[in-house]
Amino acid sequence: MIAFRNGFVAFRPADASDSAAIAGLHSASWRRAYRGILPDSYLDGEIAQERLELWENRLLSSGMNRRLVLLAESASDLAGFVCILLDAEPEWGACLDNLHVRPDSHRRGLGRLLFAEATRWLMSKEPGWPLHLWVFEANPAARGFYDRFGGEVVTRKIKRMPGGAEIASLRYLWRDTQTLLNRLAGRPAV
Repeated sequence: MIAFRNGFVAFRPADASDSAAIAGLHSASWRRAYRGILPDSYLDGEIAQERLELWENRLLSSGMNRRLVLLAESASDLAGFVCILLDAEPEWGACLDNLHVRPDSHRRGLGRLLFAEATRWLMSKEPGWPLHLWVFEANPAARGFYDRFGGEVVTRKIKRMPGGAEIASLRYLWRDTQTLLNRLAGRPAV
């Protein structure tokens, strides 16, 4: 068990049996964070089935050695998860595709712990690779989180999202993952 503010979690890699729990947290997170960004019809309708299909496919497909889906569990519940993909856009390094924390675990350090674990995994698999992710431009909370850890905005792109919306998105990049890991651990970036 790993302590974070006001709780303990255990980390473990996800498997196919975790698809429904991951999809449920992913859907709830999007409904909360993306209301007013993604269409209400999508958030109130098809999101749950669409996210379930995504996670079933992802966790059943080959190539698990080229991606990490790491769960943070508290007691018997899923408190958060992170997903990092090595082959999504390798010209930019690894892609942090998902980082979601249950609302009652926000602002307690769990997102930082998951981000750090994903970064450590990347460094063990592809030493020297950078890390990137996409975030909606209209999501100041997520942007603030990534800004705190030294993310550099390197691309702005209009992306077509599930539900049909076209959303301005920003690519954040960390060229040096050791510096990122130091920041996540609260050490000087050097």
